[in-house]
Parts: sequence; C-alpha cells; structure tokens
Amino acid sequence: MDTIASSNGTGEPRKPGEKYKAMVVCFILGLGSLVAWNSMLTIGDYYYKLFPKYHPSRVLTLVYQPFAIGTLIILTYYESNINTRLRNLAGFTLFFAATFLVLILDLATSGRGGIGPYIGICFLSACFGIADAHIQGGIVGDLYLMCPEIVQ
Repeated sequence: MDTIASSNGTGEPRKPGEKYKAMVVCFILGLGSLVAWNSMLTIGDYYYKLFPKYHPSRVLTLVYQPFAIGTLIILTYYESNINTRLRNLAGFTLFFAATFLVLILDLATSGRGGIGPYIGICFLSACFGIADAHIQGGIVGDLYLMCPEIVQ
C-alpha cells in the first residue's frame, strides 16, 4: 500500500514522503532567497573600491529596507486576494533578474565607478527588497500550512 489513510483536506489520500519532499524544497527555496541578498552584501568591499565616496554598504541596506517593509505591508493588507504560488514565483523571478542585472551592470561599465552605476546598484538593491518581501511571507506561510511544528 503506497498511500496513507489520512487526508489532505480534499479527500485524496497522501503519499508518505510528500511532506518531507515539500519541506526539502521549501528549505532549498529559502536558502536561495538568502543567497541572493547575502551575495550582494558579501561584495561590499568591491563596492567600497568602486564607490569610495558613497558608503555603499550603509546605503544599500537603507535602500533595501523601506522597499522590503513597504512591499510587506502591501502584501499583508491584500493577502486574502493574492495567490501565494504566484507571489513566490514573482519574488524568485525578481531575485534572479536583479542578481543577473548586477553582473550585467558590472560588465557593461567594465568595473568603473561613478554615479550612474551606483544609482543602478541602488535600484537593484530596492529590487532585492521587493523580492525578499514577496518570498519571506509566502514561503513562511506555505511552510506553516505544511508543517506547523517547524514555525514557532
């Protein structure tokens, strides 16, 4: 017998390993959301070399936070109307695009500093904040529905 008698709310029987597979997938997705922003912070020394006048480490965090909090407030207000799966997909797509555009921006400017590339990096930092707000609530909410004992 490859199914368990317990139901997932729709009357369909569950397979025994689905819960753990879903938890592993959520862990990998959560790790992916951490890696994107941490990679941006890890190259802070490089940004200090490129933009010595602009204090990039402080500014990037200050640009990131208002966009993350503002997006989180909006998503919290409209949470009943938002599809969580699409919310997660939008967040991961934005993370991928912003990470890719950081590389493209550096290659296009040949690693030269200046106000233009700095504004571009600040814009991408805001994109990271928006993407992070999409993912944090969505993944934590999905994880809570799958396995409430993990979320405390």
